[in-house]
Amino acid sequence: MPDFESPIARTGRAAADHDTPLSINDVSKMFKVSRIALRAYERLGLIKRRDRSGGRPVYGWVDCERIAFILKARRVGLTARQVAPIIRGAAAEAPIEAVKAGRTRCFELMDQLDRRRRELRDALAELRYLDKVLSQRLPSADQDAAAGSGDSPEPACDR
Repeated sequence: MPDFESPIARTGRAAADHDTPLSINDVSKMFKVSRIALRAYERLGLIKRRDRSGGRPVYGWVDCERIAFILKARRVGLTARQVAPIIRGAAAEAPIEAVKAGRTRCFELMDQLDRRRRELRDALAELRYLDKVLSQRLPSADQDAAAGSGDSPEPACDR
């Protein structure tokens, strides 16, 4: 779990870098997410812009750590709403109820992802079996041509 209160230790960035205010445009470009998405994360209470730079609202590096976590979660099919209790519970000022809710959600999502991992492993095993069955049905001349042409149907992870 990322330490949302201490991004310096996690990212290895110099302390001076973490004092640099980041506009919504800066963060949008850095993470390749829309400003609309960032505002949605704000509405969910996951990130917060602060008035720091000449009255203009800016993000801090803690917000960037949170955004990075949200985007990792989204890449595996989770939503920002699903991970919201975890982020809220990880905040230093979170009340004990929020910490407990975050931990409960964390366990639920770990179980969900573990089930998906098992399903993916089963599906991959079946695909590998079917690939062997299909390759055995090819005439040997076709197998040799496919092997020599570089058009091998093998997945990149098996090469």
